[in-house]
Amino acid sequence: MSNSTKDRILNTAIRLFNERGMAAVSLREIAAEVGISPGNLAYHFKNQDALIEEAFHRMQAERDAILSGVQQIPSFENINEQIPPLLDIAQRYRFLHLDTVHLFRTYPEIAELQRSYFENSIAYVRAVIDHSVGAGTFRPEPRAGQYQRLAHTVWMLMTFWLEQQAVRGRKQLDVESVRQTIWDLVLPNLTEKGKKQIKGVYARFPVH
Repeated sequence: MSNSTKDRILNTAIRLFNERGMAAVSLREIAAEVGISPGNLAYHFKNQDALIEEAFHRMQAERDAILSGVQQIPSFENINEQIPPLLDIAQRYRFLHLDTVHLFRTYPEIAELQRSYFENSIAYVRAVIDHSVGAGTFRPEPRAGQYQRLAHTVWMLMTFWLEQQAVRGRKQLDVESVRQTIWDLVLPNLTEKGKKQIKGVYARFPVH
């Protein structure tokens, strides 16, 4: 019963944080939504910080589970296949993305974990690019630093897509738009060999 109650509290908190933002939700409101007393909630989570940290670690575990199987194989096909589940996680924990600045200012330990994940994500995209150059599917870097900037841009698209949708009033997450935008950036850098190989990846989703 204890674990079930704890899960209900966390799931409810995540839903309310997603709907209204972290700062607008109180522990008393979460307890009322779950149908328990504030004291019962405090038994499982002593404060809002504990709830947010637990939500972050759950999100992190889900991300790690998706990425663990592909980190050793640097390919754009793997990146393409991981975009939907990673964006799904971002959507389910969207308050952690929409409130990024507040999170970084208020929770330094979480900020450091998130920052490390961000840097590793950029490094992985860059490793895919370098691997592709070596395999002859990506053109040699035209200008110094260009491919590092490309890796950084791909990371920004994946990480901050939800934010730009929120400020534009778009509520529906369009995964295919994210994938198409990433491939729009990648395609001009492919060799003829790379363009032939990419057809297998493109066949898995509509090309416009």
